[in-house]
Amino acid sequence: MKSLKYYEKNRRATWLELFFDLIFVVAIGKVTHILGHLHQGHFEPKQIWSFLLLFVPLWWIWSSHTIYANRFDTDGNLHRLSTLLIMLLLIVLSARIGEELEVYYLLVIACYVGIRAIISILYISTINTVDGRSEYASRLGFALLVSSAISLSSVIFDPPMRYIVAYIGIILDILLPVFPWSKLKPLPAHTDHLVERLGLLTLILLGESVISLAGGLSDIQWNPFNVMAAITGFVMTCSIWWIYFDSFYFLSRNESSMTGHSLIYSHLFLFLGLALLANLIRHAILNDIAIHDFQIMSVIGMFLFFVGKQYGYFVAVPKIRKYILQNTLIVLSLGGSVIWLPRVEYILIGLTLTMISYVLLNFRYR
Repeated sequence: MKSLKYYEKNRRATWLELFFDLIFVVAIGKVTHILGHLHQGHFEPKQIWSFLLLFVPLWWIWSSHTIYANRFDTDGNLHRLSTLLIMLLLIVLSARIGEELEVYYLLVIACYVGIRAIISILYISTINTVDGRSEYASRLGFALLVSSAISLSSVIFDPPMRYIVAYIGIILDILLPVFPWSKLKPLPAHTDHLVERLGLLTLILLGESVISLAGGLSDIQWNPFNVMAAITGFVMTCSIWWIYFDSFYFLSRNESSMTGHSLIYSHLFLFLGLALLANLIRHAILNDIAIHDFQIMSVIGMFLFFVGKQYGYFVAVPKIRKYILQNTLIVLSLGGSVIWLPRVEYILIGLTLTMISYVLLNFRYR
């Protein structure tokens, strides 16, 4: 058996992980597209719930695969074949996301449970192969099978109970990796690899912002307002990139034995915020959104992005906690003030200036 990549010096994402991300972007794109259509200028509650209920399991598929690979990947045949099979199931899953969920529920839940079962088997397969940590991994693998079975059992119920049962299994799935398994502890995260993997997925979601921008400009009559919104949207995307990646050196210098779960879980909120902001850029260009909905979604998107981005750093890098709190309060206060501007294009400009102000605030502790 090959040795764990965990112990490699200068470890980086494998070519298979990069291939996995390319497949994953299809699924993410289909989910974020749910927010791409409005009804008389408004988001419908069903639309928002569909986005959330589909986004969280997809995020967890990517995150749980990354958590496993970060500690136990050997780049062996079993891991490669399992990952390729997960990618196939993701393609099937993506084909039905965004359509009427109830019609294809059996197929969707079967693909999700199949992916979870594969990851469980990967954990179980580490028995007697990983020095001192195989017991933790195998116990977690069997526990994940139980949570997957709970989600699968949802097919015997009618809506809305089937969705409740499915999510009980999903929530258990998400919480099990941080469950205290008596005295057993996982390997600390391989920080450089984990940070790189999260950064790659963030780039994918930033790419969704660019796609939203380009999609908004196609097939419409250009005028000063939508051109201004497009330019501002690009500047906002660049500012978000700067905000996110300018802090990476703090994590790469972090020498504590962190599990990485604070980074993984906080990125759910960051990714949700990015998805919302990407759609807001598109709707600002199309000028098809009611200003009240734009105001609400702007506040939610900004809050989720900054809380998701900051929490992981707050836990991992204690020495900058004071600056994190100060900068976050300043930028959220600024963001809350600009949403009262009279047009969505002006609000978008205000939010972008808020992002830029955060970049400038960060110069204090570089």
